[in-house]
Amino acid sequence: MTGTPAADEPAIDARRGNFRLKHVAEQNIERQASILDEMAAQPAVRTLKAWALAELAPAAGETAVDVGSGTGEDVVAFAERVRPDGRAVGVEPSPGLRDEAVRRAAGAPVEYVDGRAEGLPFDDESVDVLRCERVLQHVDNPAAAVREMARVLRPGGRIALIDTDWATAILHPADPDVLRRMVDYFLSGSANPFSGRQLRGLLADAGLEITGETAGTTIEPQEGARQGFVSMMQLSSAEAGVITPAEADAFAKGLAEAADRGAFHLSLTMYAVSAVKPRAV
Repeated sequence: MTGTPAADEPAIDARRGNFRLKHVAEQNIERQASILDEMAAQPAVRTLKAWALAELAPAAGETAVDVGSGTGEDVVAFAERVRPDGRAVGVEPSPGLRDEAVRRAAGAPVEYVDGRAEGLPFDDESVDVLRCERVLQHVDNPAAAVREMARVLRPGGRIALIDTDWATAILHPADPDVLRRMVDYFLSGSANPFSGRQLRGLLADAGLEITGETAGTTIEPQEGARQGFVSMMQLSSAEAGVITPAEADAFAKGLAEAADRGAFHLSLTMYAVSAVKPRAV
């Protein structure tokens, strides 16, 4: 998926709310697809998707791959540009999401295959265009994953990575000590929470030449004070004993009161970097 880890067996850890590499068959696909749809509707995400597509510039006859393709909309966008003789492929480890992607594609000339970021099902130098969005934050060894992406790229092939850096999250208002404990707990259960800042280095270390970079910040609406990520983080932190019940109640009450007067704030920044595989001299 866009946003699911393309490594081993990804799933959401219900206690911490982050993706972990386990129990893929137990995932609630309908809920997961709904979360992906909500993220895809964010203005910052739409902007980054459009930027990456422009940087990659897939052309007719090329092979274009989306690693972690989720519900498949970015693969369909590839197909529109590489037709009639090109190939648009989504790599997705979740069988349920692959089925959902096929349903949504409605007969478009696309393929969805099982695979992991660290072990892509493609021959060496067989892919012209590759994108990977909000996947590396869930991968234990992102350097190995990017080296694998570089392996399958043809000389002159283009790649774009998009990912979140959870250290950029800003939440207001909240008691600083309570918030620090909650955030530390969340980050401790994440495979690679600072992925966004690493993208450029990962691509360079894999022998690829950087061609562009940008960023986008998502801002939660006021309703986010009472639901979604904030609610999950508060409840899971309380259940784990990271914060006391009284602190959890005060945290929730403070955010709700702020939202009632339009003063709640939650933002998170994602980064995008594009690169090209050098041609042999």
